[in-house]
Amino acid sequence: MSFLAPLALAGLLFLPVVVAMYLLKLRRDRAVIPSTLLWQALVADVEANAPWQKLRRSLLLLLQLLLVAILAILAARPFVERPAGLAGDLVLVVDTSASMQATDVTPTRLDAAKAAAVDALKDLPAGGKVSVISAGRTAKVIANGTTDLGRVKQAIASIAPSSDIGDLGDALRLASALAARSGDAEILVATDAALATPPAGSLEAPVRVLQVGREANNQAIVALAVRTQPNNLSHSAFVSVANLGLELVDRRLEVYADGRLREARTVRLDPQRRTDVSIDDVDDPDSPASVIEVRLTSADETATGAADPLAVDDRAWAIVPPQALRQILLVGERDPYLETALSYLPDTELYYRSGADYATTTGLDQFELVIFSRYLPAELPPNPVFAISPPRTSDLGEVTGTLTNPAIGVTDPDDPILRYVDLSTVHVGEAEKLDLPAWAKAIIPGPGGSPLLYAGTLDGRPAAVMAFEPRRSDLPLQVAFPVLLANLTGQLMGGSATPADAVAPGAPVTLAIPAGATGVRVERPDGSVDELVAPTADAATVTFARTDLLGVYTVTPMADPDATAAPSGAAATAPPASAGASPVARATDPDAPVRFAVDLLDVDESRIAPGDVAALTALGAPAASPGTGQAAAVRDRPNARDELWIPIVLIALLVLTIEWLVYERDTLARLRRAITARLGRRRAPTPGRGA
Repeated sequence: MSFLAPLALAGLLFLPVVVAMYLLKLRRDRAVIPSTLLWQALVADVEANAPWQKLRRSLLLLLQLLLVAILAILAARPFVERPAGLAGDLVLVVDTSASMQATDVTPTRLDAAKAAAVDALKDLPAGGKVSVISAGRTAKVIANGTTDLGRVKQAIASIAPSSDIGDLGDALRLASALAARSGDAEILVATDAALATPPAGSLEAPVRVLQVGREANNQAIVALAVRTQPNNLSHSAFVSVANLGLELVDRRLEVYADGRLREARTVRLDPQRRTDVSIDDVDDPDSPASVIEVRLTSADETATGAADPLAVDDRAWAIVPPQALRQILLVGERDPYLETALSYLPDTELYYRSGADYATTTGLDQFELVIFSRYLPAELPPNPVFAISPPRTSDLGEVTGTLTNPAIGVTDPDDPILRYVDLSTVHVGEAEKLDLPAWAKAIIPGPGGSPLLYAGTLDGRPAAVMAFEPRRSDLPLQVAFPVLLANLTGQLMGGSATPADAVAPGAPVTLAIPAGATGVRVERPDGSVDELVAPTADAATVTFARTDLLGVYTVTPMADPDATAAPSGAAATAPPASAGASPVARATDPDAPVRFAVDLLDVDESRIAPGDVAALTALGAPAASPGTGQAAAVRDRPNARDELWIPIVLIALLVLTIEWLVYERDTLARLRRAITARLGRRRAPTPGRGA
């Protein structure tokens, strides 16, 4: 046994001091008295109080000497050595993704992972360095190469849970970079290994995993959408609930409109299946809601299935589409399929002009979107533009020929324009051959690098080009056609507002700055407020990144105190009327608060079954082979030290307790006799009673 602070053993010098206290006698003052007759009983005591007396056997003395010795040894911090189980340079990665909030281990998986990480530090060699990385949506170093284990434990305790989607890739790459600075390094990962995005690649150090979690049962809301009904008066909610467990369960689905309960029903969820639920009229037509919330709760006592251990995916929010009327101008050749699909877009008025009449059209600034079908003007308008089968080369793209029966390439399912759009059975008869311009991104790839649909920003305005007419394909005969048009026109007309679909936790959001405002104020779901000031005087947007909380965010403009009010009474030129226009909806106030929702809605993250640890350990470097520098570093690794302060403290407390009992033995004896006497009086029979 060795000591970390051997100088503290100097405290053993207090042992003679304790002994001296027992050798010293009391000094009494001398006084003249007339007689000692009445003082005979005190003679022995007077004799005993000479300056020094013979040391007598005393249990208290032994206990106090033992206590002083124990405290001195404790201050010296004794320890024993054993072979270290960890590398000298340890990089600890703690997974904080949403699945780590599961309560199948007490109190949560994250708390269990942090406790396991602290316990693992006992195997750290003497003088070992520790770095700690919090692995959420992004990796964050909260302790870097420190030998202070107290600081390391504080850093681990400060790690908070998040609602991020699990991706250890960035954290492991950062850990690999930190480990590469040492010849004796190791990466320790505390996780449930239930990763939505499995990491790939190779790391510069061996990987060891501390796995937590045991349950696979979980039910989650994995999709939520709110759409305006055809009557344009109310809204419908579409909810998808996934049962990721292996048992049939019943759950209660509750729908709230601006905090008021509008619908509650019990749904039966088959194991390993998704159940879609459609709920009509989720808000009151006389008082339209702005926010729809869906909650997944336990059913009644007679229903089947136990509550799932992960609550973070049992709530979701959706922003009700604003009822702002938008105008679309269709110019060029008429296409009944196209006109029918556009006329059914909610909150939209469709107007038509032929190519010959376009030059005389007034009020172009009133249109949110101009669609050119087989026609292009000499000069494009400043509005958002959607060109269908452009007949010639223009700023929208270069036409180089014609494609016959072009095949559709591999599309990106995460593109918002292709959300809920299935193009696997679509056939195109003829299309224009276009070169993809630098300002655009291919949405529907075609053969030979010629896109069939692309979109982007041209000279500051949204623009899109479709290389084929809908009527020259079977796209109008499929459900994908109106959905594709709704997504595309919504992208072109709604890019300046907040996102309509739910935002993933931790994802940055681009927010528009209204005219006359210096920035925006964002109220988070917990009530905290962030103010974002425009970086430049002419900036139109700012980026908000603190979307780590699930719920609804409210954005309001910060008014410019130096701005002057716009003159009133200026009337805008109304667009030309057309038959079949939609009812006029309420106008949108540019200064009114706007909202966006942050939801988990990720079936992979809600799949909380503990994953494969071997897949993570396989990413690490192989164990050191004999004769290599790494093997030499392992051989020279210091031993781990186990301090013995816990048993010594317990022994000290035991000795202190015994010392107190010995010192107060008379008091305890009197107390025992008093209790015994009282109990005896209670047991004695009352006179005059009994058999």
